[in-house]
Amino acid sequence: MRVLAGCLLAVAAVGCAADDDRSATAAPATAAMTDVPCEPYGVGTGDVTPRDISIGPLTLIGGRNSASRRRNAFGGHGYKIPATLLAGKQATLSVPPRWRGKVGLIYTQADQRRAWERGVRGAPRAVRFTACASSEPGARSGWPGGIVVDRPRCATLVVRVAGELDEFRARVPLGRRCPRRS
Repeated sequence: MRVLAGCLLAVAAVGCAADDDRSATAAPATAAMTDVPCEPYGVGTGDVTPRDISIGPLTLIGGRNSASRRRNAFGGHGYKIPATLLAGKQATLSVPPRWRGKVGLIYTQADQRRAWERGVRGAPRAVRFTACASSEPGARSGWPGGIVVDRPRCATLVVRVAGELDEFRARVPLGRRCPRRS
């Protein structure tokens, strides 16, 4: 059984916004990039399963399961798909230019509020994750959140790891299966 220590409560809380949180009023209309540090969610651990989508060291928890689901998160605009990253890494998850305006990333409360109101137009196109350091082998940091779309689709996402030249790409089923490539 997967255990995401320190992340389980945060995953459950991503759907809840504090009424007294005034940070949303100071936030820009749409952020091109959002930074999410290891705090306050802390270190998470868990094995990557066949339901998950790994894009380099970043994993989208349950990402493969979204193909048959309806958009029921973030005001009916998307899917809850938490992310984990190997300890000590920094990686940026982004939407390639072809998918901008069609796919957005939600990993903060402020981004969630904007997506709730504006759909994909309110979501950032990139999120930079910074994982906590850990001496535990295979440790991961975890964040609640997900992906919003203009309609069900199979979309490509890109991960770039800080300090590395290569990028990683993966197709993610968002309410629609991704066709197999030959």
